[in-house]
Amino acid sequence: MSEGLFKITEFAQIAKTNRKTLQYYDEIGLFSPAYVAENGYRYYSLLQLDQLALIAVLRDLGLPLREIKQYQECGSAEELGHMLKTQSREIDRCMELLQRRKAMLTGVLEENRSFQQYGGKGFQILTWDDMRFSRLLPEGRKPPFVVNYLTDGLHTGLFIGDGEQFLYQKREDGEFCASGGKYLCLYDLSANAVKQWLTDTIETMNRFAAENGFCLDGCYYAEFNDITRVQNEGQQLFPRMIRSRLI
Repeated sequence: MSEGLFKITEFAQIAKTNRKTLQYYDEIGLFSPAYVAENGYRYYSLLQLDQLALIAVLRDLGLPLREIKQYQECGSAEELGHMLKTQSREIDRCMELLQRRKAMLTGVLEENRSFQQYGGKGFQILTWDDMRFSRLLPEGRKPPFVVNYLTDGLHTGLFIGDGEQFLYQKREDGEFCASGGKYLCLYDLSANAVKQWLTDTIETMNRFAAENGFCLDGCYYAEFNDITRVQNEGQQLFPRMIRSRLI
């Protein structure tokens, strides 16, 4: 055996990996020792560090071991370029997905803060900015229509007014606009079905407005959050918010 070779544990320490990884790479033919003794002991050379470093970099980029092995077998720069471009597109896809999830998480946190601040206090007068929104129900599509919180996000709700009601999605380029100003709002926790909750709450809201000398514009914006829920005496309570503009 030549000098300058290291046993698998020694080489693993130098390469900042572990012996199980080196054993596995050898088993699948990805990275083999420089020399195997008659007793089966594996020995590695410092000259192999660059090859192992390349594998580590490609793995860090998310490339599967089988593709790294294919590249090593052909050694083609063209093949490497193709692999990296493919992986770059996959990373873009993952980043987009993570950004959507981050936006969703931010929305949940914001809603949670709002319910902590305004929940359980009954009807309140709060100031809102302009909100642009679009119909969420596709053209020609009839209910029932399912809102996916991962794809549609927490920027969805139900508009009720002007003799109609429809699901909406908040969008900067939306064709509708809810003018900013003071709104009569209710942040509620309820176990009732949405339809019954809406009927009861709008009736109670109108009565509260009349009793307190408020005039509502007749349009209601209701938003629901089925992700966050509260347990109370064995019941699951879901956060719901409804508002109507004061005129």
